[in-house]
Amino acid sequence: MKLTKLFSLIILLSSMITFGQKSKQKEIDISMYPKAEKGYVQKVIYLETLAKEDDYNVELFIGKLEAVDKCNNHFLLGNLEEKTIDGWGYNYFQFNSEGQIAGTLMGCSDNKKIDKIVYAQPVKTRYNSKLPIVVYIPKGYSLEYRIWKAGNKLIIVK
Repeated sequence: MKLTKLFSLIILLSSMITFGQKSKQKEIDISMYPKAEKGYVQKVIYLETLAKEDDYNVELFIGKLEAVDKCNNHFLLGNLEEKTIDGWGYNYFQFNSEGQIAGTLMGCSDNKKIDKIVYAQPVKTRYNSKLPIVVYIPKGYSLEYRIWKAGNKLIIVK
């Protein structure tokens, strides 16, 4: 009986800590960032606090769902521009694209199309849990990200 109560108390405390951490991240004020322009949406990425954050990078992927053939490699034409909020010094990203897709020109045996997310050239930025990563993308586009960690292997180039 005592063990059950102790176990319940541990679960309760750990859930409170977890919820407290998540709400702390959401308390980051983003009011200084500009509102999304017409036809765009604002996406915000909150990063967890890590030890040695300088060892990490965040890679941003912006994509659009398109019907494309299976045998070619496709990519979204566009430009992810990094901007700074005047007076604050905080950075944010804006993706500009007309939605054009380019790709390799291999002949496909069947011209079947599949729905696939076609990505623009990814961009890496530094990992900083103290500020959110704010990205403006056109409506209908998607934002994904990947966290990279530096390895401890030293490569010397001569």
